[in-house]
Amino acid sequence: MRPLKKLCCTLLVSLLCLSFVTPALAASTPGFQAFTKTNLGAYEKFTDIDQSKWYGSSKQGVIKTACELNILNGMSPTKFDPEGTLRLNEAVKIACVIHALYTGQADPLQPGTGKHWADPYLAYAEANGILQKDEFTNYDRPATRSEMAHIFAKSLPEDGLKKINTILSINDVERDDLSPVPYAADIFKLYRAGVLAGEPKTHDFRPDSTITRAETAAIVARLALPETREKFDNFLHRGFYTDIPGFTLTNTRTGKTLSPGQRPYEELTAFVEGFTVIEQKKYDLYGAQNSVITKVTNTYDKDNLRISYYVDEENPRCVFIGWISTNSPDYVNQRGIRVGCSEAELKEKYPETGASALRYHPPEPSHSDFSTFYTSIITYSETNVVDTTYSMSAAHNGSVSDIIFFAY
Repeated sequence: MRPLKKLCCTLLVSLLCLSFVTPALAASTPGFQAFTKTNLGAYEKFTDIDQSKWYGSSKQGVIKTACELNILNGMSPTKFDPEGTLRLNEAVKIACVIHALYTGQADPLQPGTGKHWADPYLAYAEANGILQKDEFTNYDRPATRSEMAHIFAKSLPEDGLKKINTILSINDVERDDLSPVPYAADIFKLYRAGVLAGEPKTHDFRPDSTITRAETAAIVARLALPETREKFDNFLHRGFYTDIPGFTLTNTRTGKTLSPGQRPYEELTAFVEGFTVIEQKKYDLYGAQNSVITKVTNTYDKDNLRISYYVDEENPRCVFIGWISTNSPDYVNQRGIRVGCSEAELKEKYPETGASALRYHPPEPSHSDFSTFYTSIITYSETNVVDTTYSMSAAHNGSVSDIIFFAY
């Protein structure tokens, strides 16, 4: 009986092990490894692609990639129509192809017997949550960019669209409540995943505009190939996307510089290397589409240096520096002004007239040292402003006692 009992126990353990392993295997999906370049040679047959343009094979090559992945096809064997407009039914087809490949579903995507070539794709999209039933009334019309984003955002599950970017706002996607942008949540989702990037520098999306087939090819490539996705951060709708032209503060002891605006995080850490934070204030701010950003104000142990910045603590790749101030003569700004400069020297450095001219503010009786200050406010657009302030106090014999940059 003992051998039989031992055999039964062994079989029971084996069955228990299989019960744990089988669901995991059943739940596995092809994922991104399903996207392979199988449609080789089709791209070379197109005669209407200018290879010197941004989408050509000698540049980004996005049309070639999308076609070789067999996700986006030509209008005919010899015509791709790169400047043509993407239609809604084409957007649905692309989303279905991507979804079926990623999830490993049986291919439902060959044209069927419906009244319209797109009917099998529409049925698949409705069955798999890409579209709601009868969500649009006319699928033959051009798709807007926001509609494209809405459809493409459903082509991959959450694990296929992981956040890699900090996107607090997108200029033309944050309209007032009286005219909200359709599908804003889907647009933000694709921006944060690096699938959408919008216009260079501004990252504007143009949600109400149509989208070309060449632009669509670039998005298809990013959806299927995560390594091609765009990495960038966009902090404030009134923020700066690179350094603010002409504004720097240099530590003359170390030679390191810092500018207000959106900057790489390592630039900030390098600037304050060796400094100790003696006071820190932090609080979270909530932006568009469930975004969270932390405002940090640090006062350091040297030079009464104070820096206020915004950072996504989950993704600290960039910061938006909104405030830099110091009262140390070891710092000089881009105009050659440092603490200790006389009033005459300060005025000499600001020959401008008009809106950006140096402005005098008389002392206020409430200030114990009866300090005066000068400001220079530079406006780059309706929303981009940098305020440079120079405090001058009686305790410093009327010379510059503090230099402050304030970007907003």
